[in-house]
Amino acid sequence: MKYSLPILLILNFSSLFSQSKENTLALNDTWFGGESESNGKPVIIRGRDHLKNFIDSKEYNEYIELVWKMERETESGIPTPDENFFMGKVEDALINDLETDLQSVLAIVHTNDNIRSWIFYTKSVPEFLIRINKTLSAFEKLPIEITNDEDVNWELYTGILKGYHLEPK
Repeated sequence: MKYSLPILLILNFSSLFSQSKENTLALNDTWFGGESESNGKPVIIRGRDHLKNFIDSKEYNEYIELVWKMERETESGIPTPDENFFMGKVEDALINDLETDLQSVLAIVHTNDNIRSWIFYTKSVPEFLIRINKTLSAFEKLPIEITNDEDVNWELYTGILKGYHLEPK
């Protein structure tokens, strides 16, 4: 009987340690939307404000920005309905291939002045590039430029949220 208590404590501790990080990194798919104006043209932004658990995980230390220069420029700087629909199909494919196992997470989508950009935070830039090449190969050549930078503290993301009076949740 003397030994049953320590064994129970060990079992309890081991059950705490056996929880996977995936449990703490559940993706809340709630999005915010905002509009403003820059140089007389609308700025449309949407993003996830429930990514604090990803920030705190310290696993997503870089962001990758995909920038799509619209083929048909409009006076308002917003895509035509057809181009917007096509961009949505591409975005859905990217989310499907990059977020399935939470290798990368789409944080912000920004549209202004005939450009749409997607900001993903990722665990691994090389893995992201492998996946995005596979995903985009299903489409004809797209007008997308890709850049990345280190952002351990998610300063780009939190700065954008602050611009809309939001804090990561």
